[in-house]
Amino acid sequence: MLPPTSAIADVLQLRGREGWLSPPLLPVHRAPAVLGTARTVRLAAGPGGLTPLHRLLDEDLGGRVIVIAGAEAAAGAVWGEILTVSALRAGAVGAVVEGGVRDVGAVRELGLPLWALHEATAGPGPLVHVAAVGERVSVAGVPVADGDMIVMDGGGVVAVPDRRVLADAGAYAAAEADVVTALRAGASLAEAYRHKADLVAALRAGHARRELREPARPPAAWR
Repeated sequence: MLPPTSAIADVLQLRGREGWLSPPLLPVHRAPAVLGTARTVRLAAGPGGLTPLHRLLDEDLGGRVIVIAGAEAAAGAVWGEILTVSALRAGAVGAVVEGGVRDVGAVRELGLPLWALHEATAGPGPLVHVAAVGERVSVAGVPVADGDMIVMDGGGVVAVPDRRVLADAGAYAAAEADVVTALRAGASLAEAYRHKADLVAALRAGHARRELREPARPPAAWR
């Protein structure tokens, strides 16, 4: 069972890392928890079109989450009903679009988990192109490499750097459940929170120990 994205995001925070893409991405279609691997696309301003993205959707995308960075460069939506049908046919389990999407009603009926920056009525326009496929991209300032784990659920979407984060997030979610159980049994918040406090301290301490072992490198000009 996957831990919720909120628990994953909290663990990343406690480790001094980032990874959550929501916000600024917002849900177009929320769905039960999905774990997939990123298939990355980077768009950029300028003529050229989206043909490489369309070709990508003819690949075998089983278990993949399509991650489209830089889509805010388009005049309108770069994703809609047609691409959703294509993605589902190819086996994709979700899509993340750093830009506009349309045909939201149809997308929700089709059921593909989808998060994006905003809705748009018009299409992408002629002044956007696919700059790269399968390369490391940045979405909302978070680096995502092709093949990275992506977790999507009703609460958000998170890029997960390694499976240890999932294990810690599972323990974190269990501790939060214990807090809720204690509150319902009549404990004060201070008493109930003790179920979670030790784990939070351990995660913070682990981050501090890593910082001590791995001091920041000096700027290149100093070396």
